[in-house]
Amino acid sequence: MKPPLRKRIHPLRTGCYDRRDHPVAPEVKAASSGGDVVQPGWDSYLDRLGPTGLRLILASLPDAKELAAVVGQETDAGAPLTDLDPLSRADIVADLCLEDSSLPPRLLDLLDREAGERLRRTWDEKEVRRHIAEMIREPSADAAQILHCIARASRPGLAVAEIRAAAEIVAGQVLDLESGSVPKRTAKVASDRASLRALEQERRELEIQVRRLEGQLHRTLERSAKQEEILAKRAAETMDLQRSAKSARDQLQQLERELISQRKRTEALLEKRAKERTGEITTALRKLTREQRRTSSALEKVRALERERRDVLKEQAKGLLRLGDLIEKVVFHNEAQSRLEAAAQSAILKELSDIRASVERSDDKNRKASPASPTKNRSRTETRRVGVFVDVQNMFYGAREKGARLDFEALLETTCKDRQLVRAVAYLVESRDIDQSAFIHLLQMKAYEVKRKPLRVRHDKSAKGNWDLEMALDALSAAADLDIVVLVTGDGDFVPLVHQLKRQGLRVEVYGFRRSTAPDLAQACDRFIPITRKLLRKPTERKTARKTPTTRDARA
Repeated sequence: MKPPLRKRIHPLRTGCYDRRDHPVAPEVKAASSGGDVVQPGWDSYLDRLGPTGLRLILASLPDAKELAAVVGQETDAGAPLTDLDPLSRADIVADLCLEDSSLPPRLLDLLDREAGERLRRTWDEKEVRRHIAEMIREPSADAAQILHCIARASRPGLAVAEIRAAAEIVAGQVLDLESGSVPKRTAKVASDRASLRALEQERRELEIQVRRLEGQLHRTLERSAKQEEILAKRAAETMDLQRSAKSARDQLQQLERELISQRKRTEALLEKRAKERTGEITTALRKLTREQRRTSSALEKVRALERERRDVLKEQAKGLLRLGDLIEKVVFHNEAQSRLEAAAQSAILKELSDIRASVERSDDKNRKASPASPTKNRSRTETRRVGVFVDVQNMFYGAREKGARLDFEALLETTCKDRQLVRAVAYLVESRDIDQSAFIHLLQMKAYEVKRKPLRVRHDKSAKGNWDLEMALDALSAAADLDIVVLVTGDGDFVPLVHQLKRQGLRVEVYGFRRSTAPDLAQACDRFIPITRKLLRKPTERKTARKTPTTRDARA
């Protein structure tokens, strides 16, 4: 229900008026640099000032000539407004505002112009209270301007009753008004308007209560309808549950009947199975009895054999005693012969030492006679001794680039062709994640000596594992028993080792992949042999075992 339109009520009301609860006349929008600011209309303006405050402003603020020009009226006796005193002029203008609705907006424009720079769009509560306190304490001619600015502010920050009370006090002090000095006509109009306002307020409150009660009734009806729908649903659900319970009871009775019949069948099957189990147990007992008889007879035979074995052991013990006597005699004889042989060996060793001393003296004479050669002098017909040292880790990565694996058996045959293999060592780095036991066993079967070292993982997740130092030490320690050293690697760190071996008179051969072998290593050695397809095999190839050349000291 829409609220009824409010009838226009003219100013000069004696009661307090709250604009938040009641609509008032259209407000005035005053243009400013910051945008449009809504100023209160004539009704709100009068609500804040009251009749006494309006008399003060009309008597003090506008000029008489300008006011007469705006009003355009004369007194009842024909005298102009300019000839009247300020209070009479203010009462006449107020009465004219009651009769002519077009006069208040023009009068507000005149008052705004008279206020000048003091007219503000917004007011702070502290500032309003400060101005009002100063006016009450020391009333001045500026009181009318300040009251007009407060009443025309969009948000003065104080209640209407407080502003009106302050305006009446200041007006009484400035105009020297006595109590009950409001004109009778103005008081009568204000009293009638106040009654109308009270009745309008009461009617509007009753309408608000009616709308509220209608809303409550509507909501109650809606809740009632919803409750009826819920009850209908509950009734339908109850019927469904009753039907489900009935069908469940029927199913339960059916299941009970089936359970009884199933029990009967189970009991019959158990009786039948018990009879069958009795027959099986009887048959098993008979078999166990026969087996027991057989076991007893076998046990008797074993006991007889045990007795025979004891007799044989006794005879053997007697023979052993006799054999012990014979062994003592043989040992005594062997000790005597050993002493004789030891004396003969001592004589032979002494003779050999004399021969060796004479040979050394002759070698010293030969060395003095001819300068020493940097290489070992061996006859061409004598087989040259070879030592093979394989860096497995380096060869593995080199072969993996070609998608193949190194054939260690073919490598050993190639390096030891027409030469005597003294030692073949494979240096291997083991990883915990890879099982290399089969590969190690294969190398050992091919006459390789396998040396293993675990892969070390640092704190920064990098890994380290190489045999450079150990491989160099093994080659240098074995150099005295070798004529040729074969290094199977491409690592350039072995260049100093190659130079040292060559200074000792050994021939150094390097087997490696041409792409991954260091150029310094290939130039430093006596011969570089690139690994070709003959020494490689695919990962899926399986070769038959071939005989690996070995010597009496191949495993040294």
